[in-house]
Amino acid sequence: MTGSRKRFFSWIVLLIFSLVIFSSSCFIILHSNHVCTSEECSVCTELAGCHKTLNTLGTSVISGVHLSFMMFAVCAVLKLLISCKSYHTTLISLKVELLN
Repeated sequence: MTGSRKRFFSWIVLLIFSLVIFSSSCFIILHSNHVCTSEECSVCTELAGCHKTLNTLGTSVISGVHLSFMMFAVCAVLKLLISCKSYHTTLISLKVELLN
């Protein structure tokens, strides 16, 4: 997959994710003063589904940010350790460098 296709698909996923969050929030806001008519109220069922969707997506976003931060920290530490390591590890590499 090329870089432009990856970028396009990531924008599509971002757009769908934002649309789901926005539509769930709007539905909850519009029906916040809802009065139930029976025990099997369709609006209450949809409100519960929207709450579940928002809680699930909110948790996944937080865990994704946490995972990204941890990966960044591990990569930064590894890069620091690699840069501190001496490049001259064998006698042959030392000899080749001295000949130049």
